Amino acid sequence: MLYVGFFSNSMIGKSMALKADLRHFLDEEGHVLELTDQAETIFKFLIKIVSSVSKNIEMPLINVDLKCTTRADELSCEGSIEARCIAIGMIEWHCDTCEASGTISNWQGSLWDKQEHTIH
Repeated sequence: MLYVGFFSNSMIGKSMALKADLRHFLDEEGHVLELTDQAETIFKFLIKIVSSVSKNIEMPLINVDLKCTTRADELSCEGSIEARCIAIGMIEWHCDTCEASGTISNWQGSLWDKQEHTIH
């Protein structure tokens, strides 16, 4: 079971970047590992960002249909999440209201990668 300790009560409300590698949530075949409730909440938050950004990869900034509070029950921010692809395989996201932000790496080729692939 994957335990994720990204948030603790002392960290809530403070500025910190969540740097996530999507592979840490997946087994070797790309299936989701058994997750704690907290890890599952964060994972769902991350894959919503990955799906939204990869579907609109050419856009400079995507307004993800996601509230900041989605990443942890203890949060009170009502801001919305904006994200963009900043480099091959790297997504950057931030809340439009508070200082919450982060990056997501190693998402390409996952089940949540919605890029249209062209075969030449």
